[in-house]
Amino acid sequence: MDQDIWQNILDKLEHNIKPQSFRTWFTETSLIDLSDTEMTVRVPTQFAANYLNQSYANAVKEISRSLYNRDYQVKFVSAPPSSSGSKADIPESKGNRVAVNTKLNERFSFEQFVVGRNNNFAYSAAKAVAESPGYTYNPLFIYGESGMGKTHLMQAVGNYIHMEGRNCNIYYTTSEAFTNEMIDGIRGNKMPDFRAKFRKVDILLVDDIHFLSRKEGTQEEFFHTFNALFDNKKQIVLTSDRPPKDIPDLENRLVTRFESGLLCDLKSPDFETRVAILRKKAEPENIVLQDDTFNFIAESISSSVRALEGSLIRILAYASYNKLNPEDIDTEMAQNILSDMITENRKEISLDNITQEVCNLWGITPTMIMEKTRRNVVAFPRQVAMYLANRLIPQLSLKDIALYFNRKDHTTVIHAKRMIENQFRDDKDLRAQIELIIKNIRK
Repeated sequence: MDQDIWQNILDKLEHNIKPQSFRTWFTETSLIDLSDTEMTVRVPTQFAANYLNQSYANAVKEISRSLYNRDYQVKFVSAPPSSSGSKADIPESKGNRVAVNTKLNERFSFEQFVVGRNNNFAYSAAKAVAESPGYTYNPLFIYGESGMGKTHLMQAVGNYIHMEGRNCNIYYTTSEAFTNEMIDGIRGNKMPDFRAKFRKVDILLVDDIHFLSRKEGTQEEFFHTFNALFDNKKQIVLTSDRPPKDIPDLENRLVTRFESGLLCDLKSPDFETRVAILRKKAEPENIVLQDDTFNFIAESISSSVRALEGSLIRILAYASYNKLNPEDIDTEMAQNILSDMITENRKEISLDNITQEVCNLWGITPTMIMEKTRRNVVAFPRQVAMYLANRLIPQLSLKDIALYFNRKDHTTVIHAKRMIENQFRDDKDLRAQIELIIKNIRK
């Protein structure tokens, strides 16, 4: 009877949220306790429990009130799944050696990853995957701009499983390397060996999956590799510089498979996180800087984690060459040492940049794009500009974007984003135009 209640709630919830969200969070849930005032639901991991308690407890509460006229306090708790695919069934013997691809960088561990508001969700998801590969979020798709830590998180999954000593094969590669191996397999008539190599792994980690763009043959081969691994509950982790639907000329069947798991984006770290990253990166090199110098670097360089690390390397090299102790380098010296990096960083993308480039391409003026008119000659470029603003300046709220373009509220931006995304996948000309605009903006 209790499970009937939960199933009824799930049935209604499924119609109120996105299909992907429902598959990700609710397919492995079960009601384990129900009283007159409380409802307790079991989920596979603690990460899922934390997320659902924060994001969906109130929605479930409202649905239960509408169905049964009861105000239940909803609580999600973690416990190992009861199915045959439970974590308990995964070999975890410390005595077993894993076969691990040597390209994994040992420095890329969860302990060395600095967690902030910009990456907490992706970090927690990757940790959950590492603790229960193949059964938690599969595939795990991590995307974000270059230098944000995607490769670090992906390889941390492999390194964690390796250190746990589980009896499984871990393989890390890039989509470019995958393509080159496939070409070698075709050239040498060794495609059966190529397929066997990739389809027998337990953990497949593929970096920069967006480079599958426009490679029809490689996409076909990866599609079958993906299916073979997924059907056998083998864990797949992918990284990209953009979400699946924004990868040009990526087959729809791959888009839907990549989106069937969990998508996590990595955004630019905030000031506090940048300071923490600098201090974390400085520790193994025994770099001791003044607090003001750390703060100055964090304020001046915000483009990526990689740029922060590069700033420390440059300061260390300068100090070594000039026979100085790093702690003697003050903010003025740091500004001189990092002058070109700071100048490059200050070339930030702005709404004005985006608007001007869009107007240049469509032959209109910024004044025209701000008008109330719905004429397609103006309305469509405005939608493109809104889409690009949301994509290239993630720290801006939808409301900020709407106000800039003289629109009533954020729903206009949501509509524009959906319109462009829907056309982006099938319209090659539009994709080329948008890629050209982005290239010009980032010059």
